[in-house]
Amino acid sequence: MQVTTSDPDRARAECADVYFPHRLTMLHDPGEFSMSLSAVDLGAVAAGVLSYGGEVVIETGELATGYEVNIALDGVLRTRSGRADVCSTATTAAVYRPDGTARLHGWAQGGRLFGLKIERGALEDQLASLLDRPVRGAVALAPTIDLETDDGRRWWSLVRTLADLAADPRGLAADPRVMGPLIEAVVAGLLHTADHPYRDALATPATAVGPRSVRRAVAAVVERPEHPWTVASLAAIAGVSARGLRDGMVRHHGVSPMALVRDVRLRRARDDLAAGRGSVAEVATRWGFTHLGRFARSYRDAFGEPPSRTAGTGARATARGSTGEPRHT
Repeated sequence: MQVTTSDPDRARAECADVYFPHRLTMLHDPGEFSMSLSAVDLGAVAAGVLSYGGEVVIETGELATGYEVNIALDGVLRTRSGRADVCSTATTAAVYRPDGTARLHGWAQGGRLFGLKIERGALEDQLASLLDRPVRGAVALAPTIDLETDDGRRWWSLVRTLADLAADPRGLAADPRVMGPLIEAVVAGLLHTADHPYRDALATPATAVGPRSVRRAVAAVVERPEHPWTVASLAAIAGVSARGLRDGMVRHHGVSPMALVRDVRLRRARDDLAAGRGSVAEVATRWGFTHLGRFARSYRDAFGEPPSRTAGTGARATARGSTGEPRHT
């Protein structure tokens, strides 16, 4: 959605639709008020960039239904997360929990705010899957994330990728094979980046997973590589935790679950190119590869030749077949 308005009531309603109900207080001439919001709701998460044309205060009750991460892309945003006062900048994210209130004060000099909302069930279910035990109650995430640490930079890069893809709802944002694993990675990345009481448990080795469980996950991928697999859905088939599947897959097959999905899809893409079933771009998109440059690099690493060469061979073979000329193998 794209919204620009000078009506405070509409601004409040549109932001509440994407994020949380709130009270909006203008600290400047109401006649000069403006708000712009570019956002997308992907179900488990919502992401957007918000700006106001003038100083405002936003206050919520308990968020209840979700977690929120805000990053001031320009300037400084003074904010309160529960009982903690935080100054959000381009290098410090403010984090809000469902069992706390939020207060945001800023935009006196304009500027943009990136906001990421994660549904409560999505985060807590993923944590339970990683731990292989129930999670009861809101996760006590620390009120800030340092985006200049290695973990912080990697997580912020994932979030930016999600936001970029989501900006075009008619494009790859509509492909669950792309967005499902990316959303899962963003939520899992937050759990591995932010401080919280479960952080040490996530860092401990998972219970060893045997080869039989891993084989069930591998067979599912090989049988249905087009399915929008995530680590959690493969772990459910294997009957183990997501973290256990990751460790078991690496131990028994030398790759992570999502790397296996990528490798199987690469082989199917090669089959299609060799058979002349579409251009490189068409085949890459068919198998869920979102970036042609990265697809080409991965393809060359896997098969020792660029996809264009395989496609050219396939096209010539198809042409010979259509004219009755014999094919050589």
